[in-house]
Amino acid sequence: MTVKSLENFVRDSVVTYWHQTCTAKMGRDSMSVVDGKLKVYGIDNLRIADGSIMPRITTGNTMAPCVVIGERAGEMLEAAHGI
Repeated sequence: MTVKSLENFVRDSVVTYWHQTCTAKMGRDSMSVVDGKLKVYGIDNLRIADGSIMPRITTGNTMAPCVVIGERAGEMLEAAHGI
């Protein structure tokens, strides 16, 4: 196996098992992407409801906070659209 083929193998097969979060954080500072109602700043009718809105990564598994975010998003959409 050559160095180049090993490099190609690693590039093509490496994946992460980390729970990606905090890439579109909720807040009011200049680095925040969504507000407290999950609405994206500067874009009408777009909400984000996943782990990316967490301002900081949780100390445990991210599944439970993501479920809560989804539930709250559902409640907000029901209220906003009178469903």
